[in-house]
Amino acid sequence: MSEQKAPSDLERGMKMLEYLEGGPWPSYVKELRKTKYPIEAYAEGLAKKYTPWLSGSFRVRYVFSGILARRSRDGKFVEIHFRTYTPAGRFYSTSYLRKVIEVAKKYGIELLELGGNTGALVMNMIAEKADEAVDAIRTIIGTDVGGSGDTFREFYACPGPALCEFALYDTLHAMDYVRSHPAIYRYLNTQMFPYKIKFKFSGCPMDCATANSRADFALIGTWVGAPEVDQGLLRKMVEEGKINPKELVESCPSKAIAWDEERKELRIDGSKCLKAMNCIRRAFPAIKPGKNRKIALLVGAHAQGHFGPKLGRAVALLDSIEDVIPFATELINKYMELAPRRHRIGDMIIRRGFKVISEVADKTLPNKPRGTPSAHLRISIGAVLTDDERKMYEDWSRSLVKEYFSEG
Repeated sequence: MSEQKAPSDLERGMKMLEYLEGGPWPSYVKELRKTKYPIEAYAEGLAKKYTPWLSGSFRVRYVFSGILARRSRDGKFVEIHFRTYTPAGRFYSTSYLRKVIEVAKKYGIELLELGGNTGALVMNMIAEKADEAVDAIRTIIGTDVGGSGDTFREFYACPGPALCEFALYDTLHAMDYVRSHPAIYRYLNTQMFPYKIKFKFSGCPMDCATANSRADFALIGTWVGAPEVDQGLLRKMVEEGKINPKELVESCPSKAIAWDEERKELRIDGSKCLKAMNCIRRAFPAIKPGKNRKIALLVGAHAQGHFGPKLGRAVALLDSIEDVIPFATELINKYMELAPRRHRIGDMIIRRGFKVISEVADKTLPNKPRGTPSAHLRISIGAVLTDDERKMYEDWSRSLVKEYFSEG
């Protein structure tokens, strides 16, 4: 009696995929079979219980960013991922998506991904058609390849005035303006920087785009002075039980709010207001952001770096988004000149001191009010330190050490 031959890893894997296609729920395997995805490589990986893919590299003419590659362990398949720049706020029109699908079908494996913190659109392309695909992405879709390597990562803006009543400036226009500006656009496909650079745009101090914690250049809507209070409407909301004025007072982190029980009026000290927006969220529209609106420019934030995570540092208050271009281009030049490999802008500040930023701001933003911690503490606290603050903390820590040893 002859021995029965054991099924191969591929055969076992294909059986597993058949099982995954069953059941009353939608099957991702069925959807993958509709594409040109190398399903055999996936099946073999399932059977072996480890990924069938190894890292790889792939070059496309004149493009140095946004293209990632991997190959199967047996060398039969090569998969090319194109990261592409996407519309501000991730608003995809049907005409835009039709163009994306057209390119994905003609030059790719008909599979798209939305991934990462910024929601970048990733197109999976066929290696032999990669050069043509880059041209198609630019001419048919009207966007570009990029967003990986030592260059600009995908820009990100909160939906801003399109969806949010709290937006203090047009984040969507701001992102489009900055990304398409010739001084910025020229770097989108080239790996020129010591490490990556991120721009993020938040419409208000609530910072839904997480610009203050994850962006080298953060542009956050704010205002100068106290919030605007409609006393009549506020009084009505209090009488109807929609607002508890005592809670408004207690929730203010800087104790800038006072409630006059006799006059039934709310008073806010603009010199103490930290733009936390607690009162605005609780009592909108009776309390709104102030009318003297600005865009706070912060630099140096990132979640991972050589010197640990850090928040951005407020540099200046801008009147319009156009003001950021001279500052950004000058600082990027300094960054390329001074920063070691794999250091972010925040790391450069730690190594070189905040005076690098101050010198650029003095040169490019001479008439702009500085974003001091006292005026905008909520979007500055925990940030990279100025040189004066650094010295203050060094002196303080030395005094503690001296005190400790003197007591011992």
